Amino acid sequence: MSKVSFISSDDRKYNISRALSLIKSEIVSGLKNAKNIVVKPNCVVTDFDLAATHKDAIDALLEFIEPYAKSQIILAEGSGAGETLDAFKNYDYFSLQDRYNFTIVDLNNDDFETIELFDRRGRKWGAQVAKTIVNANYLISITPPKTHNEVVYTGAIKNVAVGSLLRPEGGFAARLATRFGIARNNKAMIHQGLKTLNANLRILAEKIKIDLAVIDGYSIMQGNGPAHAGELYPGHWALASSDPLDADLMAIKLMGINLQDVGYLSMLAGDDHPPEPFVIGDDWKSSVHECKMHSNFESMRKWK
Repeated sequence: MSKVSFISSDDRKYNISRALSLIKSEIVSGLKNAKNIVVKPNCVVTDFDLAATHKDAIDALLEFIEPYAKSQIILAEGSGAGETLDAFKNYDYFSLQDRYNFTIVDLNNDDFETIELFDRRGRKWGAQVAKTIVNANYLISITPPKTHNEVVYTGAIKNVAVGSLLRPEGGFAARLATRFGIARNNKAMIHQGLKTLNANLRILAEKIKIDLAVIDGYSIMQGNGPAHAGELYPGHWALASSDPLDADLMAIKLMGINLQDVGYLSMLAGDDHPPEPFVIGDDWKSSVHECKMHSNFESMRKWK
C-alpha cells in the first residue's frame, strides 16, 4: 500500500518539503530512471491566485527533486481560459528559472495523442491529449484542492486529466488539426453530462499515469470553485503520495467531502480500495474542515 505523507504548519514551503521528505525513497527511485520529468501545476484561469498552484509550492517541489533529477524537468500546463504563458507570468513562475533548470511547455499548443472517450449518447470520440503528458517518464501533479462546479472536487487526478486536454491556441498542433478538420476545444467537449464526465475522467486517469501527487492545502478553495468565484479556507497543510488516488482520497477527507459524492473518485476506488489511506507525518484529524460546497452540490451528487 502506498503511503500518504501529511504535514501541517504555518509555512507553505515547509509543509511541502517535509511531506516530500517523508516519502523520499519512493520519489528518488522513480526519478533516477526517468528520461524526462513533467511537473503539472493547476492554472485553470490566468488571473486568480487562489485558483492556481502557488509559486512557493512549485519552488519547494523543484528544490526537492532537482538534486535527484538526471534528466530534463518540464513545467507543463494548458490553461482552461486565457493564455497559459500569461498565467505563468501572473503567478510569477518564470522567476523560478533563475534558480532551477527547467523548460516550459504550453499544453494547449502541444502535439497530441488520441484517447478514446464517450459522449452522453455513448458514442466514441477521440480526445486530443498533450503528448508531453502522455510521454512523461515521471509525471508530477501539484495543485491546490478545490471544490468544483460539476464533479464536486478537483485535485491531483483531475488536474492532469482535464489539464492535459488540448484547447488549441494557434500553435503548430492547432494549425495541423485545423487543416485536417479535427481542431476542437477538448476541455469543453469532455463536459457531456455528469455521468459521462465522471466516466471520462476515470478513463483519462487510468490511461495517464501520475507518479507523484502533491496537494497544497495551505490555501483551499471552497464554495463556487474551481475558478474566480471560489472562496478561501486556510487549511495550512500539504500532502504527498506516489498514489494519486490515495492523495485525492485523503484531501477529500480533510475537506469533509464524502467519497460517494465524487463520481470519478468513486469509480476509481471501486469496492476493493482501502477506505482510508496509510498516513504518515502529522495528525491529520485535527485539520479536517467541512468546506463550503458549490451551490450546485445537490445536483452533482446525483452523478450516477
